Amino acid sequence: MQQYFADTPLSIGGTYEFNKEQAHHAGTVLRMDHEEIRLVYDGIGYFAEGIKTKNGFSALVQRQDPNINELDLKVTVCVALIRRDKFELVLQKLTELGVSRIVPFESSRCVVHASSEKKEKLSARWNAIVLEASEQCKRNRIPEVTATVKFNHLDQSKSELNLAAYEKAGNTAPTITKLLDRQSSLTAVIGPEGGFSTQEVEQLEQMGYQCVSLGSRILRAETASIYVMSAAAEWSSSK
Repeated sequence: MQQYFADTPLSIGGTYEFNKEQAHHAGTVLRMDHEEIRLVYDGIGYFAEGIKTKNGFSALVQRQDPNINELDLKVTVCVALIRRDKFELVLQKLTELGVSRIVPFESSRCVVHASSEKKEKLSARWNAIVLEASEQCKRNRIPEVTATVKFNHLDQSKSELNLAAYEKAGNTAPTITKLLDRQSSLTAVIGPEGGFSTQEVEQLEQMGYQCVSLGSRILRAETASIYVMSAAAEWSSSK
C-alpha cells in the first residue's frame, strides 16, 4: 500500500486529485490503477482507491485509518551541517524514527556552510527527503525542517528537556534515557564532524542545555544523531 500526503482537506466519499508529482509517481512510476492507497491530511489518515483519469490521477476516499504512528514524545534534533550525503541520511533516518522537528545549524567547526544562494534549494531538497521518508514509513505527520540557524540561536529551539551530546562529557555524565522522565518534549543538539569547541559547550550550558554522554566510544556526527533519536523513540515506546 502506497501512502501520499494530501495537500487539500479530505472527506469520506470525496475525491482527491493528485498534484503533478503524486500523479506522476502513482501513474507512471508505480503504474497504479484501481489500487488501494493511504492518504494522510493534517495527521488524519484515510484509505482510498486510486483511479487513473485523462487529466492525471485521483483517489476515492473510502474510510478512515485508525492507526496513529507518532511518538508521544515530541523530539527536536538540532543537527550541525555535515557533508551532504551524510546529512541527507540523517534527515531520512530521523524521520523514520519519529522526529518532530529538525533544526540545521552552523557552528565554528562545521566543514559545510550553506551560502544564502543555496539555502532555498537546500530547503526544498531537505523537505522532499523528509516527505518521501514520511510516506515510506507511514507517518501521520511530516517533520518540520527549519531554516538553517546560527549556533547562538539554538536557545530558540528548546523544549522541556534540553540536552547536548558531548564526546568529552565522560562516563560519569548522564545518558539520555536516564534523564527522560515524564517530559513531553525533548531537544537534543548534535555537533559537526569536529565536535564542539570548549567555548561552544559553555554557551550551550548557559543556554540551558545539559551535556550528556553517548557512551565510551566516539561516534560520527551522523551516527550520534541517529543514536539519540533511537534512544528517545525507544523510551517513548516503552512508557
